[in-house]
Amino acid sequence: MVSGASGNILNGVQQRQLNAIKTTARLVDAVQERLASGESVNSAIDDPSNFFTAKALNFRASDLARRLDGIGQNIRTIQVAESGVEASLKIIDQTEAFLQDTLEQIEAGVLEFQVNAGTGVPANVTQILPSTGDIIGYGGIQDQGGPAIVTNGGQDILLDQNQWKRLAINYTVTANTFLEFDFQSTAISEISGIGFDNDTILFNDNDRFFLNGTQNVPILFTAPQPTFQYTGAGAYEHYTIPVGTFFTGVFSHLTLFNDDDAGAIGNAAFQNIFLREGPTQAPPNAISAPPGVQEQYTNLLDQLDRITVDTSYRGINLLRSETLETVFNENGTSTLKSEGIDATSNGLGLLGQELNSLGKIQASIDRLREARETLRAYATTLASGLQIIQTREDFTRNIINTLYAGSDDLILDDANKTGAELLALQVREQVAFSTLARQQISVAELF
Repeated sequence: MVSGASGNILNGVQQRQLNAIKTTARLVDAVQERLASGESVNSAIDDPSNFFTAKALNFRASDLARRLDGIGQNIRTIQVAESGVEASLKIIDQTEAFLQDTLEQIEAGVLEFQVNAGTGVPANVTQILPSTGDIIGYGGIQDQGGPAIVTNGGQDILLDQNQWKRLAINYTVTANTFLEFDFQSTAISEISGIGFDNDTILFNDNDRFFLNGTQNVPILFTAPQPTFQYTGAGAYEHYTIPVGTFFTGVFSHLTLFNDDDAGAIGNAAFQNIFLREGPTQAPPNAISAPPGVQEQYTNLLDQLDRITVDTSYRGINLLRSETLETVFNENGTSTLKSEGIDATSNGLGLLGQELNSLGKIQASIDRLREARETLRAYATTLASGLQIIQTREDFTRNIINTLYAGSDDLILDDANKTGAELLALQVREQVAFSTLARQQISVAELF
């Protein structure tokens, strides 16, 4: 029996063989990882240049993919606007047909204009004649302008830029109360109007009337906004508002406002303000439209305005003069602006027309035809912009696919080649194990 020193019984050849087996095992693990991930470059250690270049390509593709979401939503916004234009055109067609039919019936003697006899005398006629000091700020931070400009002994009041004002009246509004005044605006604001209040808080009531402006929120009004809307002609227009029809009560102040905190360029001028009690009848010999004609015309225009209110997508309303910006690239330098249009009855020049003569009815028909052409031209503009955006959407998708493909070219593995490599390594590993085993048996026979 031969005794030897304890410790490592492997000779040099066997030690090298064992190290070769360990190296082969590490290579097998690496190849298996490549097969599992499908990538030949899994970390910067594998290939720093390809790894970081592929990362950069993937980052840009990801940024562009996020832009695609915005592009897609903007396409929906324009599609909603197109639907709104189509619906508005149908309302205009219906309104024109109604007025044309009315015109023909009047000419045929089927319908007749009304001549009002007029009765009664207004009572408690109160003219509002304030001085500059009587008109004070109202609404807290909403009143950002200077003092109101009062001229002509208090008959003329001008609010320039962003102003919310009130003046004391202490008036009891009854069911028969009327508010009369003349209104003018030479530069449209966000909201211009007149109303009544008993405190300095803006949003706790709706006792006010909309006269002019581009904005429909957040101020509340007691009557639908188009009811007393200024035509936008730039000249004074006379208003007779039956206040008692909408609300009654004791009010301490009359309010005048011209909200324009965005552009600060609009104005509102009031002239000859009166409060009175009755009568509800028109002045003697006043001529008005045939029964129901004026009301039906107003109702149709109201539906036109309701369409523009509802033509909104994610807070953007192109038919209310808002602008849509579409961003195409990842750093925001490539964009397209889709300009809105004021497609309301006021913006199309359809309000403020009394249908009390053949000439005025024909003039309203002519305005409707002009409005139709305006909307058709805008529909063409929308379609052109939509085509550009859709083209850029397809282009962006192609760029994203190309970026991902370029990244794959740098890091993706050849599965067939790697599979063959794995098989060769496994065979090598098996041969090495077999050789080492035989060497160990030979050593054991020496003892």
